[in-house]
This record gives sequence, C-alpha cells and structure tokens, in this order.
Amino acid sequence: MKARLPLIALVALFLALCVLYNLTTPLGEGPDEPGHAAYVFFVARERRLPVQCLPPCVSDVPGSGHHPPLAYLLATPAALWLPHPLRAFDLPGNPRFTWAGGDQVNAVAHGSREQWPWDAQVWAWRLARGVSSLAGAATVVFTYLAVRALHRSTEHAANGDLMALLAAALVALNPQFIFISSLISNDALLAALGAALLWLVVSSPRSLLRAMLIGVVLGLALITKQSAWVFAPFVFVWCVTGGVAHMSAKTLHPLHAADGSAATPRSSMAVVVAGAMIIAGWWYLRNWQLYGDPLGLQAFRAEFATQAFDATNLAVWAGALTALYESFWARFGWMNLPAPPWTMAVYVALLAVSVAGWVRLLARPNKAICRWTWQLAALPILSLVWVVSFAFTAGLVAWQGRLLFPAIAAIATLLACGLSVWLRHGASVMLLIVGMAGIAAWLPVSVIRPAYPFQTLSSSAVRAWEGHETYARFARSTEPGAVIRRWRIEGTPRPGATIELALLWNAVSRQDRDWWTFVHLVDANRRIVTEDNREPRNGAYPMSQWVAGDWVEARYSLAIPAHLSPGEYALWVGLWDPATGRRAAFFDDDNVYDPDGDHVVLTTLMITSP
Repeated sequence: MKARLPLIALVALFLALCVLYNLTTPLGEGPDEPGHAAYVFFVARERRLPVQCLPPCVSDVPGSGHHPPLAYLLATPAALWLPHPLRAFDLPGNPRFTWAGGDQVNAVAHGSREQWPWDAQVWAWRLARGVSSLAGAATVVFTYLAVRALHRSTEHAANGDLMALLAAALVALNPQFIFISSLISNDALLAALGAALLWLVVSSPRSLLRAMLIGVVLGLALITKQSAWVFAPFVFVWCVTGGVAHMSAKTLHPLHAADGSAATPRSSMAVVVAGAMIIAGWWYLRNWQLYGDPLGLQAFRAEFATQAFDATNLAVWAGALTALYESFWARFGWMNLPAPPWTMAVYVALLAVSVAGWVRLLARPNKAICRWTWQLAALPILSLVWVVSFAFTAGLVAWQGRLLFPAIAAIATLLACGLSVWLRHGASVMLLIVGMAGIAAWLPVSVIRPAYPFQTLSSSAVRAWEGHETYARFARSTEPGAVIRRWRIEGTPRPGATIELALLWNAVSRQDRDWWTFVHLVDANRRIVTEDNREPRNGAYPMSQWVAGDWVEARYSLAIPAHLSPGEYALWVGLWDPATGRRAAFFDDDNVYDPDGDHVVLTTLMITSP
C-alpha cells in the first residue's frame, strides 16, 4: 500500500484540478461541448439514441448525433434525476463568435443560472463533466501501470516506480488534458481506453485471456469515438508479434503468469475480433441501416466541413502543427484561448530536455534506463495519421491536440524516458511535479475565468439591487418576453446635467431578436428632448441570448440640454428592432393578448433651474 501512495496522491491532485477547471470553465466553452451535453440530455429525456440526418432534415442532436454513445450513456445518470421537463438545456449560441480570428471568446451565452447558487440543470451539466474526470483519472492510473509493466523484467526495474510516477504526472498535470477531462466529452474516455490497451499490450506475452481483454477494451473504444479505429492496426500488430519480448515465469506478476497458454496469431486475432464485435458491432450495423455506411460519413461531413486544409502550402503546415502542439498542452476554450507565451515556453523546454535525454540514451545504449518497445511509437504515429486524415476530411479544425490524447499514455512515457536521464532521484521528480501542478492550477483562475466575464446578475446581487419596484413587460403578443422589475436614476435632473438610468431586466423567456432599448425624455407635447437608444449592456449580452431566469442590469445616459425649460418631463422606455423599426408591445401584467401600448412611462422627472 505504501508504494501506491504517490499514485493515489497524484490521482487525488488530478481530480482536484478537474474540479477547479470544472468550476472555472463556463458551460459549453470547450470544443463541441454544447453538442455533447445535448446528447446526454437527449438520451436522458427520450431514452433512445439520437439520429443524425442531412439538411433540410433536423437532427436529434445537431453536430454530435453521429458519435458512438458510450461516453454519453455513462454521463446520462447525471441528468436522470431531473424532472422530465428539465432534461433539456436551452443554451443560446453567440452569433458573433467565430472559431478563429473573432473578437469574442465565448461561443455560447452565459446567464444568471450559471452563477451561484446553480439551478438543477446546471448541476446536472457539471455532474456529467465529472464522468470525464473519472475517465481522466483512469488514464493516469493505466499510464502508471503500463510503465511499471515495461520495467518489471529489466535490470532497471528499481527505477520503474519513479519513471511510472513521472509518466503518470505528465498526463495528470497536462493542463489541456485536465481541461478536456473537465468537460462533457468523449475524449477523456477514449484516452483512458487507449492507456488501458497500452498496459494490456505491454504487460504480458500474448495469451487467449489477454486477447479477450484487449478485444473488450477495443470494442468499448469503438463505441466511444470513431477515431478509436487508430487502435485497430495497433492491436493487429500485437496479435501477430505477441506484443512483448519473452518474459520468464520469475519476472511475471502472478496474475499475468496465470493468463493462460500462449496463443497463436490466428487465434489471438479471432478472439480480439470476436470481443470487439460483440461489444461494438451493433453500433456499426445501426449506422449501416440508418446512413448507408458503417461510419455515417456523409452525415458527418455535412456537419463538420470547415476551412479546407491546403496540404501544398508549407506555411499552412507550419501553422497547423504549431496549433496542434500548443493545444496538446494549453489552448483552452474553442481553441481560441491560448495560455501566456511563457507557459508554452516551459513546455517547449520540457520537450527539449526530453529529446536531449533521448539523444544521450541512443548514444549510450548500454546505459539505457528505459525499456523501448514498438508500442510507444506506434500509438502516437497512428494518432498523428488520424489527425492528418481528419484534416483532409474536415479542414483546419482537425489540428487539435486533444485528438492525440488516445496516445497520451505512450507520449507521456516517451517524454518520461527522456527526462529520466536527468531526473535520477525522487526529489528532482517531485520538484518537476510541483512546478507542473502550480502551472496547471494557475491557468484556470488567471486565464480561463477572466476571459468570460458575466453579463448577468446572480440571485444574491438581484436581492441587493436598489431601485423602485415596477412591472413593465415587453414582448411580441402571445410571448412572455422580458420585464423591467426595478429602476433608479443617478444624478440630478437639471439643465446641462447628465443623468443615468439603471434598469433591472428579468427575462421570462427567450427573445427572438436583438432588441434595442429606447429611453426618451419627452415634454408635454410628446416631443423628445433627449434620448439614449442602444442595446442592453452595449451589445455585450444581446437579448437573443437571454434565457428565462436571466437578470440583466442595463444603463443609459441622458444628457439634458442646457437650454431646457424647467418643468415636468416624462421618461419613456421601450424596445425596438432597428432592422424593421418595429417596437415590442408593452404589458403592465401577464396578459399576453392585451398590450397597453409600445412603451412604459417609467416616471415623470421634474427639471429644476440650474
């Protein structure tokens, strides 16, 4: 048990960091997370798998319904406790967001419900993220086991535990892997299954029992994500070669020694294929029936074709590989929130030190302290081939480091081997772990959270908001719309002065357009003497992104003309559509069929002499 304490502590640290990233990353602000979450809520609500179809048909889960279901089925219990009507999540997108080159980071809108205290649906979303975190923890454990298995039969077995801890730490403290493991996603589960396959392949010679386990894990991977097909040639080579060099009975763990008699390549292949087909075959038969091909490629291309990848342009290759490398370590959001340059310099230095270690190892093979097997290179190469092929299929969006995570256990092992040339003692390894943990903990609070300022108020802020109570609801007829609940005026209304009107809006439903607010100060003849017409919060949170329950503070300035005669002036407020010039209807109650006009007379101001 004592020997396992460092691993237990590392896994606990990883899970704590996942909680931190979960809390600081707004809902939907990770690659494809809105679609992944919609998949989970759909399964919880409809109790069936979604169907993807081509336009003009509307898919059950647009953009993600083609994915194999395992990760979503595991996350579904996080939403099953919700009442049936709440097993859906209305998450408006941000029309001003673009994948690359845009001036807005947030891909979706973040309203009052995401501020504490969370509502039930937000709780369900964040709990579903926890399933990815558990899969990420399993990746850390399997990486540790794989490295220990590699060194068990070597003369350097005593160094195996330290190197295993180093490799596991390179997984557990990779900020991008923590980030992905803190989202609703299928990437963390696929990484865990890839690490499990690596461990199974390197931990003992070929046997029928081992072939059965590998077939089951391969089958689970094939119903997790389509990129799991990169594991197929990896497993095929294991079936042919036997996977590891011969180990004597003395060097084998008792459990491994009991795996069974050695298996032939043909029998191993048969068992692996049978296990994988039993687990995953039904999914690909379903795709064949629904889409006409096992992978549903036509439906996939209809959703994911992006800017084409120009393979003849060296500059495009350089940019793509740079993005791939940076996003393997730390590029958050939808690939549009990079870490500070100094952070990337740290990871470049880490890679350089590891490469230097490998150069020294290759120059002095008799002093090698790493166990080399073909599996360590095979998985990263296969994953990179998948990324390149994905780029030709889907365009530049394919160059994301998370697509290398199926091989993250092997990549971390290679890095650890090179680093171990220089880090020979536990103290040096612990120093590296502490440094990486510090960076991983600093990034979410210093980079991620500040990038997504809230444009809405929490319930506690609403209770503390001071102003005059009112009820002025604006909407199209038959719709709930949005309500002004309180207002206040700051400043003294006199000629030449500027006063500020603060409105507390409460969304009762989704809005179908980006309404602008008009604030008019009018005289007794209904003539406008000063006005302020703009979007609430100057367009930072357009009304089309408001959802039921949002509380929004909006401010408007009125410059009172210096020559304005003293007297009473009415303050009109309403909503209008600048694209059509139409105004929203005003209601002073909840009767959606009987509007009271197109503006509210919020108050009457007495303009006094200067």
